[in-house]
Amino acid sequence: MKNTLLSRLFPLLALAFAFALALALPATAKPVKIWVNSQAEADYYANMVRLYNKKVDKNFRAEFEAYGFMEMPDKLALAVKSGINTPDIVQFDEIFFSLYLKGEVPFLDLTDRIAKSPLKTGLLPQRTGLFKWKGRTYGVPQSTSNVVLWYREDLFRASGITPNDLRTWEQFEEAGRKIRKGGQRHLLAMDWSYLGMLVRQRGYDFYSATGEPLVDSAIIVDTWRRLAKWNDEGIGMMPGQGGIFSPQFFGTSVADNGILAIMGADWYGLDILQNFDKDGAGKWRAMPLPVWTDSKSKGRRNTSSFSGQGLVIFKNSKQTEASWKFVEWVMSDIDANVERYLQGNCFTPYKPAWTDLRLARPEPFFGNQILSQLFMELAPRGPTPAQSPMNALIVNFVREQYFGAVMGGGMKPEEAFSEMKAKIAEMGKGK
Repeated sequence: MKNTLLSRLFPLLALAFAFALALALPATAKPVKIWVNSQAEADYYANMVRLYNKKVDKNFRAEFEAYGFMEMPDKLALAVKSGINTPDIVQFDEIFFSLYLKGEVPFLDLTDRIAKSPLKTGLLPQRTGLFKWKGRTYGVPQSTSNVVLWYREDLFRASGITPNDLRTWEQFEEAGRKIRKGGQRHLLAMDWSYLGMLVRQRGYDFYSATGEPLVDSAIIVDTWRRLAKWNDEGIGMMPGQGGIFSPQFFGTSVADNGILAIMGADWYGLDILQNFDKDGAGKWRAMPLPVWTDSKSKGRRNTSSFSGQGLVIFKNSKQTEASWKFVEWVMSDIDANVERYLQGNCFTPYKPAWTDLRLARPEPFFGNQILSQLFMELAPRGPTPAQSPMNALIVNFVREQYFGAVMGGGMKPEEAFSEMKAKIAEMGKGK
């Protein structure tokens, strides 16, 4: 009888024990799903989770999905639409973020949380607008994304020029003509991304602070003409498919020493240059951009910005608090911010980390130049980009349709701009 009673009670006791144990477990016991843009990012965040376990929450767990930079928007769009396999935290680019601004934003509003966080005063003000729309903030930026001129020091020396010879764009053009006369080299590799970079450097943008597209038409067309002139005169050269972001470009133009310089953000040099041009180790350097001296350009800014990633939290996540605590920590912890730079990723916009001496290391790939010093000098001088629901559309038009047409001589800049603006206005009617 006793054994029979026990046999009946045991399953009930086991069930009760399991239920009590489940209640006792912390809410973070279920892994937080984090989507990132590469395996390198997944490795970085996995390391940060381990550090977070040591410093903050030993029970926090995460699982990762690594997608390609261009693959991420499609994967996220499908997840948002279907509600299936949705992430909790997403590493997202500000260009693709703009795709979600026409209706209800599917990301957690972080405005009030940031206001109570070290991020409020710690983040570089020039970067806080990347994930902001209609006065509300939905993401935290990861990089300053300051644009510099990455240049080959050995080819500069062989061509008889120095960074001091390129303080203005007029001086840059003069040096470019000199180099072109002397042989088959070009001073600058051209790319569609330069149009936005240079428009922002001049104190304007593709859209207004309220998101209205292409309001600064005169400056955009004028800047486009300047780029077309560089291409026509051989100061710059257009790479093939994929532009300056493709391995083919490095295997041809760069490997053949056909170009001397590339414009790109901090992450372009720290990541793409080092990974795609390993034979160029020790030869590359970075310098500020030449400045615009004309009366139309605002200020004398010697840097610009291009793109920039950050972390957003899916609004329908079941783990918003656990996700936010991790995001807040990884974006404000000094070790976490320093580690992003040391791993060759980007330079942090979290200013309290700038005083860490680990950032002041010489970079062997860049001839032992201390790049962090340059980034710290340029970061406060950078533009302050806003957001627009038309951001991604404008970028796509420039990249896929119009920039190549203008550089190839098939269209004039003013024609390309007018056609692009008309298409965007037509598409905007359906919003």
